[in-house]
Amino acid sequence: MSVPPLVLVVDDSVDNREGYVEFLRYKGFRTLEAGTGEQALAIAHRDNPDLVVLDLALPDIDGLDVSQRIRSANDLALTKIIAVSARVFPSDVTSALASGCDAFLRKPCLPDVLVREMERLLDLPAESG
Repeated sequence: MSVPPLVLVVDDSVDNREGYVEFLRYKGFRTLEAGTGEQALAIAHRDNPDLVVLDLALPDIDGLDVSQRIRSANDLALTKIIAVSARVFPSDVTSALASGCDAFLRKPCLPDVLVREMERLLDLPAESG
């Protein structure tokens, strides 16, 4: 059996972060958590996650900067990034994708929707139930 993907969930809202982490663990993913952009970058470089679920509104550096820094790091070249944000103007989506995010999901985002997008980006078989 292969090792489940490692997912870093970055959100300054403890409730949002813990909700996603609990659901992702239930679905069989390995998870890490960060509440700030700086924490996210340190954890990403240390643990090299397969995917980052990234809130764009963070208290220190914003998610766009986090995404750009991940994209510019050779050790994280294969890491997929899903922006999850309440900022949903077309320019916000465009900025997120231009910063290096692979996908954009609107908050509130149901955990099942997030998992389907993760499966697509990581080329995993979709769950049947």
